Parts: sequence; C-alpha cells; structure tokens
Amino acid sequence: MTVPSERFDVVIVGARVAGSSLGALLARRGLRVAVLDQAGSLGFTLSSNILQADSLAFLDRLGVTGRLRDAGVTPMTRVDMRLEDFRVHARFPQRPGDMGGAACIRREVLDPIVRDAAIAAGATVRLDTRVTELVREHGRVTGVRVVREGAESVLHARLVVGADGRNSTVAALAGARPYHLTTNERRYHWTYFEGADLGDTPTFVFHRWGDRHMLGGPADGGLYIVGVSPQAHETESFRTDLEGSIAAHIAACEPIATALADAKRATRIYGIQRFQGYFREASGPGWVLIGDAGHFKDPAGGRGIGDAFHQAERLAPSVEAALTGPVAALDRATAEFGRWRNRTYAEYYGLAADLGVAGPIAAAVPEVVRRLHARGRIGDVLDLLSHRATLLEVLTPARVLGATGRLLMRGGRSLADGPGPGSGRGALLREAGALAATEVRRRKAMWRPVYGPAPAVRRDHRTEPHPSGRTEQELNR
Repeated sequence: MTVPSERFDVVIVGARVAGSSLGALLARRGLRVAVLDQAGSLGFTLSSNILQADSLAFLDRLGVTGRLRDAGVTPMTRVDMRLEDFRVHARFPQRPGDMGGAACIRREVLDPIVRDAAIAAGATVRLDTRVTELVREHGRVTGVRVVREGAESVLHARLVVGADGRNSTVAALAGARPYHLTTNERRYHWTYFEGADLGDTPTFVFHRWGDRHMLGGPADGGLYIVGVSPQAHETESFRTDLEGSIAAHIAACEPIATALADAKRATRIYGIQRFQGYFREASGPGWVLIGDAGHFKDPAGGRGIGDAFHQAERLAPSVEAALTGPVAALDRATAEFGRWRNRTYAEYYGLAADLGVAGPIAAAVPEVVRRLHARGRIGDVLDLLSHRATLLEVLTPARVLGATGRLLMRGGRSLADGPGPGSGRGALLREAGALAATEVRRRKAMWRPVYGPAPAVRRDHRTEPHPSGRTEQELNR
C-alpha cells in the first residue's frame, strides 16, 4: 500500500519554544514549514521557566507581547542578587526594544503562545505526531516518517530540524554523538505560590551562598515562583519531607521569605534529580539540531528558553539563504551554525556548571562582582547572565587575578569575615589554581571532543509528566 506523502522546505520535529519559534521565523520568510510534536498538547515540561531581557525582546519581535500581557506575565525590572557575602539591589540594564529585565512564564502558558505564532506565520503545526524514522536518500536525510492517529505518512523536506529536547528522537535517529559531558551536583525543585507580596517593584531574586541556591519572582497568572537547588547531602531530607525542606530554604532567604509571608503554595512541587550537560554533533547531511536537542547546560543559569530563541534567530536566515542553492550549500550553512553554537555557548556552559557546583562558588567571583558594582558596572554582570556579554568580557583574567590578590591581602578572607589573621591563603591559591585548570580542561574538551555514544531512541517518550509523577530522573509531586 502506498504511504501518503507531503513536501515541505523544512520539517521541524518539536513544537515547543525552539521548534515553534524557528517555524515562525522560517514561515515568515515564505518557506513551507511543518512543525511536528508527539505530545497531544503543549502542557507542563521540565524547565527553569525563566526568561531574561533578550528573550522578552525576541518575543516582542515575534509579536506575542499582547498575549503574554493577557496571561498576566509581569516583567521584572529589578534584581536582588547575592553571591556569597556580597548582595546588591539593581535595575536590570535595558536596551532599545527591551520589554523588561526578566520574567517567569510557565511552559504550559508560553509554549502554546509561541506555537500559535508559528501557525499565524503560515507554518503547518501538527501535534500528536510521532516521528518513527528519518527518510534517507543516498546517505542524506530527506524527510521523516511519522504516525498520526494510527496512520503512517512521509513528510519530505530539504532540511529536517531536531528541536525535540534532551531526549531528541532526531538526534538519536541521526546518530548525533554527545561530547563535553558534565554531571549535575545539585538537584532543582520549583513551585508556585499565590498571594505573594510583590512590593513596589517586580524584583527577581537570585541568591547563591554557601550550600544554598535560590531564585524567586513574580510569574504569570499572579503566581510567584520559588526555585531551590539542594545539594547531594540534602537528598534524604528532601526525599522524606519535600515540602518542609523547601520551606526551610525559603526561610533562609530573606527577600523570598518576606514575599511569601502570607502566601500559600498553589501548585505541585516539580523537580529534576539527575541530568547531564552536553553538546551533541549539531548537523549532518540534511539535518540540524537546535535547543536542548543539540546542547543542554545546568539549569542554574536559567538559559534554556533564551538559548532556544537565540539559536532559532541565528539559524533562520542562513537556512533561508541556503535552501535555494545546492544541497552542499545547505550543509555548509548548518555546519557553520554548529561551529557558531560551540563558540557562542562554550563559556556559558562552564558558567552554568560553576553556578550549579556543590558548595560555595569560587571566592574570586563575588570579589570581582563587588569591584564592578563599586565602579557602577553591575550591569555588565547582569548582561552576562542574559548572554549579552561574554564570560571573558566580565570575569577577565586580570580581574580574577586582582580579586585573588585582594583576598590574599586580607588573609584569604571575605569582607564578611572581618579583620583578623587569615588561615585561608592556601585554600584560596588552590582554588585559583583549580579555576585555571578547569578552564584549560573545558577548552580542550571543545577543541578535542571525546564523544560518547549517540542517544537511544525512546519510543515511549512524552513531554508531559509521567502519570505516576516520578521517573528515574524527574520528580513531580
């Protein structure tokens, strides 16, 4: 029996923020685009749910700011940031076209809005559509075989894009190997409260001190997000008393505790227990990966959504330009996208891992931030967190060495320790040496990648929570 087939310029597998945003951009350029997702609806999915200034500006360019406003999204204009003993209140730096410094938007709200933008742009969006095979001709991917409502069909395209997340079917079927792997040292839990006191100005709380890492701020629908990153030694307490453990962390963070003094929890507590960061081979003949399908970093930096938008906006014009030429030109364009991705995100990958490390962060980092703030340049640090500045533009070797020297002159002590004979000089020097060694190792991992096996195809994967609320890696309760 003949299997029905259709032809598109581009088939995108994955209809969440990476896939639908790319679909919207390509469709606006007049391309025939199909966006597919095996989920029946775009509901909850594991995510930091945090967007920075660049992401809000992108969504405004996409034309969905009105939809976000209707959903009760509250852009945050100030930040309360703590790095160990240094704490600062500041306004987010803004550029022309910015809509705020940060926002929290639940994925069950954000993803359908971005999907609708793709539909409005002219993309064909089909949910409940499972990719079972990559169609190949002469060693080149030329489409996908799918099953929808029990019926099989083939969608042909000059380019297949995998935008289907960490458990990417396209990455598995294409044999995209991972490299530069990192293993998490912290878990991440988040939940939402109602009735929070937001104060006079919507403020994003980002506190990282000792063994604690917390974030908080207003979310869509009048809610308030709280994110907690416990360490391994807290596993048992979080397992036996999740709600009490979350409450203890909240009580230890003054601005979040104040905001939630008269609030009550409005949703389940969600979490991710074990994960790996990675880069995957980004492209091959007829295929390319974007978003978490191709690169995933520790969620401590809250950049998954922003990176997806950033990659979509980079990839769309190069695909448009190359589609009218020979297939070799398209392959060169996707290969160059992969090289750009690696150059762009290597530093931020390390930064996210450093924020997610167990225990305190390196003492030189808050010392550098303290000095920048004293010079009226705290905006540089906030631009780093929104990927508008690079790590080496902010934490320059000269600044890190200067910070280390100042700490050594204080006897290896932070300002919070006060005066006194230092006993931490040796530890500080070892820490500085470890920072340098880690940077060398990370650069080597990108220059000379050691590949792991390609991911296996997960035929039963879904983006909604598991019915039991618990899987090997994920926790929702």
